[in-house]
Amino acid sequence: MKKIKINSISQLNYIILILVMIFSCSSEKNSERVDIPVENNGCFHTTKDGLKIYIYEYQPIEDYNSVIFLISGITGINHTLEKETIEQLSNNENKVIVIHPRGTGYSEGKRGDISDFSYFISDYIEIITNNKDYYDKSKKIILFGHSMSTAILLAVADKLDDISGVILVNPPYILKNAKGMSPNLSQYIKFIWYYLFDKHTPVVNMAGDPALIENEDDRKESELRYNDRLLVKYFSMYMMIESKKIMDSMILYSKKANYPLLLIYGEKDSIVDKKGCDLIFDSWKSEKKEYILIPNGTHGSSTVIKSKEAIINWINNL
Repeated sequence: MKKIKINSISQLNYIILILVMIFSCSSEKNSERVDIPVENNGCFHTTKDGLKIYIYEYQPIEDYNSVIFLISGITGINHTLEKETIEQLSNNENKVIVIHPRGTGYSEGKRGDISDFSYFISDYIEIITNNKDYYDKSKKIILFGHSMSTAILLAVADKLDDISGVILVNPPYILKNAKGMSPNLSQYIKFIWYYLFDKHTPVVNMAGDPALIENEDDRKESELRYNDRLLVKYFSMYMMIESKKIMDSMILYSKKANYPLLLIYGEKDSIVDKKGCDLIFDSWKSEKKEYILIPNGTHGSSTVIKSKEAIINWINNL
């Protein structure tokens, strides 16, 4: 019987086949798009490429002076659970607009992936510039972002002609090695494989492991987000790489930012390193900038809540 020698190419194909079999079974699945409750009073904006993006507006009074766009990151936002933050920003005198980014919440789009990341940014620009208040010179236009959404915010603001100011809370230009958030060796191998061979399949769990978060308030908040069907948990390597590019560009955007800044950092933040916030503030082009440190503020909403008075005063003094 003649023996057949397996050459190196055949061996490589065999290894790839095994990896395909292993990793194709380990890709993750996000929840499907959630139907809007009947009592919800939001609306939809149809983008240039035909997707319907959900918009929620909180307007406590008819005559308002400021419009605050609450910018979300790739995981999305549940505006119902963010009620306290929305009401705080509104202070019963400002309109607050919350946008569910494509692929999240009530908006259309593939969960955890996108064909071109520029659409994620352009959706915000399109919605903001199509809002009637954007062209009303009597209204202040303010962008608010927390954590990863601050990077999205800066990319959006860079393309807007006229905004009154931005609020950045715990911007993640430099990250700490946080428990429950850093991948292990096997996960790194898995992510590298997907990046090389299947970069549009959601595999990265951005929600981490809430049980490993030491701060009680942040842990409870993370647990609520972990089980929230409006938020996206798993992302493709394409989404992760493009998001990292945006985060790495925060200093470049800061150097061009000729509009007022309120930067807030919670000194108990276990994810974001203050050094990155310092760099953003020092690089900011406009001289109209303010930096507030919250002694007991964590990475989550506690930093926003504890800075309520400072935020309202800053908005009123613009």
